[in-house]
Amino acid sequence: MTNKAIYLSRILLITVILISFSCGSKKDSINLGTKPISVKQFDTPPGADPSVPADKGGKGFKGEGWVTNEKYNSIGKKEAVKGGKFVFAMPDFPASFRTYGKDSNFELNDIFSNLIFESLLNMDPADNTLYPGLATHWKMAPDSLTYSFRINPDARWADGMPVTSQDFIATLRLMADTTMQQPYMNEFTKGFEAPVAESKYVFSIKSKTKNWRQLYYLTTFSLLPDHILNKLTGKDYLEQYQFKYLVGTGPYAILENDIKKGESITFRRRSDYWGENERYNTGKYNFDEITFTFVMDDLLQFEKFKKGELDYYSIRQPELWKTGFDFDYANRNIVLRKKIFNNVPLGPTGFALNMREYPFNDIRIRRAFMCLFDKKKLNEKLFDNTYTLFNSYFPNSEYANPSNPVTGYNYDSAMTLLNEAGWIFNKEKGTLEKDGKKFEVTIPFSKPMDQYLTIYQEELQKAGIKLNLKETDGTTRFSLGNDRSFTIIPMAWMGIVFPNPITDLSSESADMKNTNNWAGVKDKRIDSLCLLYDVAYTKQEQINILREIDKIAYSNFGLMDGFYRSYRTIAYQNKFGYPDGIISRYDRYSSIFYYWYIDPDKLKNYEKALNDKNMQLPKEELENEYWKKYESAK
Repeated sequence: MTNKAIYLSRILLITVILISFSCGSKKDSINLGTKPISVKQFDTPPGADPSVPADKGGKGFKGEGWVTNEKYNSIGKKEAVKGGKFVFAMPDFPASFRTYGKDSNFELNDIFSNLIFESLLNMDPADNTLYPGLATHWKMAPDSLTYSFRINPDARWADGMPVTSQDFIATLRLMADTTMQQPYMNEFTKGFEAPVAESKYVFSIKSKTKNWRQLYYLTTFSLLPDHILNKLTGKDYLEQYQFKYLVGTGPYAILENDIKKGESITFRRRSDYWGENERYNTGKYNFDEITFTFVMDDLLQFEKFKKGELDYYSIRQPELWKTGFDFDYANRNIVLRKKIFNNVPLGPTGFALNMREYPFNDIRIRRAFMCLFDKKKLNEKLFDNTYTLFNSYFPNSEYANPSNPVTGYNYDSAMTLLNEAGWIFNKEKGTLEKDGKKFEVTIPFSKPMDQYLTIYQEELQKAGIKLNLKETDGTTRFSLGNDRSFTIIPMAWMGIVFPNPITDLSSESADMKNTNNWAGVKDKRIDSLCLLYDVAYTKQEQINILREIDKIAYSNFGLMDGFYRSYRTIAYQNKFGYPDGIISRYDRYSSIFYYWYIDPDKLKNYEKALNDKNMQLPKEELENEYWKKYESAK
């Protein structure tokens, strides 16, 4: 899964294309008309700076008294080959490419950043333990407040400059800059004293308070280059890097002419990526080119996929899974479907009701709207009961409180609540009125949301409420939510392995723009529980605290929750190799970019089948439950 700083956010889905093939007997690379690139400007000799002594992280460093991890899981296939293209369709072009700052808490920004930038440590794709990244070793002092890290002396930025302690310091300084308009990052940095560079490769940083998640926070956000950042203020960064990237240390780079605003973005694999031969990169970062193309209409994405213009399609509609794959390429297994089980964390999904403003500042109105939202009927009618209904801010997790109020359709209860709030149904006009004003709200949406919103619109109409549906793109909706400029709005947050209720549900996040607390949850008990959660060092304590937070927050009825799926349902062109579990254990789809590759044998047969209408490719198992087997083994 993607793991930028735990403070970052989550949303939305995606898609992909094909190529040509030429291969020798050796499966390490294939000629597909593509090749990696280099953007190097500085030629720094490999290895550590000879002026840095071993005890300060230089050559000969032993790591005594430090922690590292050499027993992590590496799910990439050893036989993976490099080369070729992968094209993936997204509905909405991002509002910015920024790794940090305004409009950066968009899921796609996280995916992009993880292709270009790296963090101090990585998280195991199977069990979320930490293992080396830009840092080889780390340690925590006896005070449980001070953390130290040793940078890998081999690490290099794409322009050839060495990675140093100053890069961490510069990145943290940028995150602390209030002109970045990202308040929860500002708050995060306030929790630490200024980091100290003890040498070119060793630095330390002290937390002002004990917090069991601090190590994860410090080690999983993307590092940016000091040799560029030291010339920029936060305001400069916002202005200059809205639609371009700083140089990174990661496996991919973007050339200026590969950005076609509103249309597509292409990432190119680097030929001189410093971490190419690290064990944790075995079988990773295989495509020479990854192109994100932007197609707002989901059905148009599917039509492009059926024609072979896209390599991948995320199947979000159960009916399409059941009946939509009766076409030639699917019948001959030129394209395949997969139903994949994994343990992807989920965040709140459904509709945020803006509790700060009329009419949803009245809890009776919020409850009435939930009583008129017939989730069970929608699941039966539209989704063939393949979705799971939920009533939690932490769905599909051990943190969900099983005693949360159960919301369901109840017209009579809704009308009672509306009447108590002063709204009276005018039988002659069929409208709900108060002080001569009709009840009317607008919800921004994009297709295919209209398939269930029109049904909800009809249910509200029965109660005399007019629901206007305003079609918008996801980027616009995201900005409306971040700016709190909405009455009711769809939202779909990605979850995180270690939830952080401060950014999502604390009072301080409610009125800060660009935070995830769209509904505006404010509760003093939640605020105190957030502080207790920070120092809850046992798993059961963490569960108990989050369950109490969940119950309080959900009882505010600011989240009109929806549905979730325990399985990922996807389709793809039958020319790829991939890990045993298809995607990593805690991921929705982004690990496709890291672990998939073009399989030479599959590609050869794939291309033959395209030209021979009588050729049938081998069929594969429809379901993949590899991660269930992993859980059993553990």
